[in-house]
Amino acid sequence: LLSMDESRKATVLEDIAVGSTPKTTYYLLLTISVLIAGFGLLTDSPAVVIGAMLVSPLMTPIFGISLGLVQGNVSLLRKGLIAEFGGVVVAIAAAAFLGSFPFAQEVTPEMLVRTSPTLLDLLVATLAGMAGCLAMIDERISPVLPGIAMATALTPPLAVCGLCLAFGAFDGAWGAFLLFFANFLAILAVSALMFIVAGFVKLEEVGSMSDILKRLSGPAIGLIFVTVLLTHALVGIVGERRTTKAIEDIIQKELSTEPATFIEKVIYKREGDKLDILASVTTPRVLSPGKIKEVQNKLNDRLDLNTNLIMRCHITKDISSTGSASGVVGRNLDGQFITTELHPRVKRLQIGEQVLREILEEYPGLSFDTLDLVQLGKEPILLASIHGSRPLIPLEVSQFQEAVRKRLGDTQVRLLIRSDDIVDVTSKGRILYGMAHFNSYSPEEKALQGRLEREVRDQIMRIKDMHAPNVDAIGKNGKWSVRAEVVGPRVLRPSEIKSIGKKASRATNQDVTVHAWCRVELIVTESRSTSMEGFIKELVEKRQKKKQQPKKP
Repeated sequence: LLSMDESRKATVLEDIAVGSTPKTTYYLLLTISVLIAGFGLLTDSPAVVIGAMLVSPLMTPIFGISLGLVQGNVSLLRKGLIAEFGGVVVAIAAAAFLGSFPFAQEVTPEMLVRTSPTLLDLLVATLAGMAGCLAMIDERISPVLPGIAMATALTPPLAVCGLCLAFGAFDGAWGAFLLFFANFLAILAVSALMFIVAGFVKLEEVGSMSDILKRLSGPAIGLIFVTVLLTHALVGIVGERRTTKAIEDIIQKELSTEPATFIEKVIYKREGDKLDILASVTTPRVLSPGKIKEVQNKLNDRLDLNTNLIMRCHITKDISSTGSASGVVGRNLDGQFITTELHPRVKRLQIGEQVLREILEEYPGLSFDTLDLVQLGKEPILLASIHGSRPLIPLEVSQFQEAVRKRLGDTQVRLLIRSDDIVDVTSKGRILYGMAHFNSYSPEEKALQGRLEREVRDQIMRIKDMHAPNVDAIGKNGKWSVRAEVVGPRVLRPSEIKSIGKKASRATNQDVTVHAWCRVELIVTESRSTSMEGFIKELVEKRQKKKQQPKKP
């Protein structure tokens, strides 16, 4: 800087003078830059926003204003001010015009980040202005000017300001303009200092100290004012982040005993000593109001505020490969998130669920729902809810319990199964054999299937007060298995089932085996008895006939 020759100084002065002159091409280039930035902001594309920064011509007039102030060059100062603030008006107007179109109605993160400037933004602008001035002065580092243009970020805040005005978000528009103005003042101040150090200003041009103070007093006062505003904003943001971190830490600690439960996001609003919190968490099950009350009480004690906590539960399930004994925890600083070192409660729940899911893969008619750890008496019990077409028998529960104990390495674990009956029904009827309803039989095989089902149903219906609301037949290569749902006042005897099978075999010339699922239940009227399904079917048919009858005029 101190050894710059006069020819280089003349070149720099000429470049600044030309770049600070408001011409049509200057405003056209600025408009293009703002529109590019606007599209990048609306589409939330950082790459497009960066492209707009490279095109923007706003930085050179700031150097012109700075040089005009320190030299006392009124002509250069006037041109720079007209170019800069005329460009500001054009940029905001162009962005507002873009924001008036129907497609420009969505607020994006790229826009939001530029509506809340802090002191950190001012520091970045100061360093960028210093680098920009160096690149302008020293031709050896001029190639880095495009990168410096990206760092100064003068155009995007103006684009956000215009878009916010179009959306009616005036607070956001003020925040974005404040970010631009902070960048402008920081670059102006640091470039003025750089020009003085580099010898662009002669002693007779500088004048007395009072002259310098008069010329720089306006920008200095503005810079101090903006610094105070941004410092206040930074302090507020730091305070908010500390509060958010404290809330997240307390909630995560209290949820550490819940398997695979993690905080996604926390938002809060504080008014006096009242704190409203909405915490979004991922969890395999909906948290109980009692658990949320426990967490809320902890927040009250730790933060010394009257806390109102609401948890938004996003249901997720973490399933490992067969045989796994690992669980998911919060990612630590080493990047690890899978471990076998789990809280005892979490381990029982996560590993217990994994084992039950593996076992139930071999039970097509059963499906896992939830697993909880409940206290019955003095010992914790794993309570599993399982859906199925039948309840589990004690032998099966014992096998499940033994598998869970083996995987956990804990012989004291006890398992309680809560079975929920599920009835699957198609247009054919209740599913007794899945393959009877969903198969790839040929037309001949389908006809034979229907004939077998009718034959078995007829044989059952011939027995007094017996009904067969659902019959399914499946078979291959001449061997058929028929399962019938039988309801009546008694249970069919094995000899009766055997007789029904033989008659069905003779009638169809097939090898037929019959199984009957007998239930002792009937709907009994004054005149007869029938199955529940048959009774409901009659009611539906009567209702349909009544609807089809012509209405009387």
